[in-house]
Amino acid sequence: MNKIIKKEQFSEKVFKFVVEAPLIAKSRKAGHFVIVRVGDKGERMPLTIADSDTVNGTITLVVQKVGYSSTKLCNLNEGDYITDVVGPLGQATHIENFGTVVCAGGGVGVAPMLPIIKALKQAGNKVISVLAGRTKELIILEDEVRKHSDEVIIMTDDGSYGQKGVVTVGIEQVIQREKVDKCFAIGPAIMMKFCCLLTKKYNVSTDVSLNTIMVDGTGMCGACRITVGGKTRFVCVDGPEFDGHEVDFDEMFKRMGAFKPIEIEEMKKLENHVESVLVDSEIKIDPVKAADAEQMTTDTPLEQLLDRKADWRVELQKSMKPKERTSIERCKMGELDPVYRATTRLEEVNIGLTKEQALTEAKLHQEH
Repeated sequence: MNKIIKKEQFSEKVFKFVVEAPLIAKSRKAGHFVIVRVGDKGERMPLTIADSDTVNGTITLVVQKVGYSSTKLCNLNEGDYITDVVGPLGQATHIENFGTVVCAGGGVGVAPMLPIIKALKQAGNKVISVLAGRTKELIILEDEVRKHSDEVIIMTDDGSYGQKGVVTVGIEQVIQREKVDKCFAIGPAIMMKFCCLLTKKYNVSTDVSLNTIMVDGTGMCGACRITVGGKTRFVCVDGPEFDGHEVDFDEMFKRMGAFKPIEIEEMKKLENHVESVLVDSEIKIDPVKAADAEQMTTDTPLEQLLDRKADWRVELQKSMKPKERTSIERCKMGELDPVYRATTRLEEVNIGLTKEQALTEAKLHQEH
């Protein structure tokens, strides 16, 4: 259990948490992340460490409300406890004196970029930071970034703050006026892809963080498999930072969408449950806590739920015929399209099939 020492709201859906975690604060480095879990049955959420205080034994996390689990976390307040905070995990950022470095952060991507900016400045680099967001309200941690940067360029899509334009406009301004030796880009996947397309054009080495596709965070689930330089890598154990010019971003986009239908369904269930409770009680309640209460109405021990010969399971089996049981729609796992999986990088799986044969096999699998 880790206590929330301080909570600050940056915008409607973005929050900063200062969390008690002395051992993590002592050993973490730029680029490291933690696994956070809210509730005993909570989902594992990988979050990059934005900052740490070794004196007070705290780490700083920046969280955006996106789905069910992040909403649960953002609804916690100062004094509340996070069930689990495990780390530091992942590979630390490679830091050296490159020369002039451009650090581009988009939206909440500024949070994981901040410790990198600090480390680069301490290593003697000239650091030029480009912060981007759709509006002024989505530019976060600006004061902290300015303390450790030689120059800060602000870009907003609507022009409400700084210059009007996307992050690549700010990066190109710097590249065109002076020699840039290294670039770091962290933000939405589409933003990082276009940053890399730009820097590749100017032959500027660029590192990106792919933490958005992590799930388990320890290399066990395989959800964060990504192709880098033609080879399969796991973001959580091999990264989360990689050479952006070698990342297959199109594959990353596909993988990011694998669990989207499930997330939408869970959020819809939450909304429907909250609406029904409000109608029945006509009182204002915490929607996430209400959903948790609904899920925890059973006291059935886990051992009994897993017992194949439990009385409830035997009774259920007798209540319907085998054909009726097998006709029940099964839970669909989030996965990439079978045709895409079977026809991409066959040389790595070494199954001895031609592309045409693999395509036929994949279509047959899809039909059945």
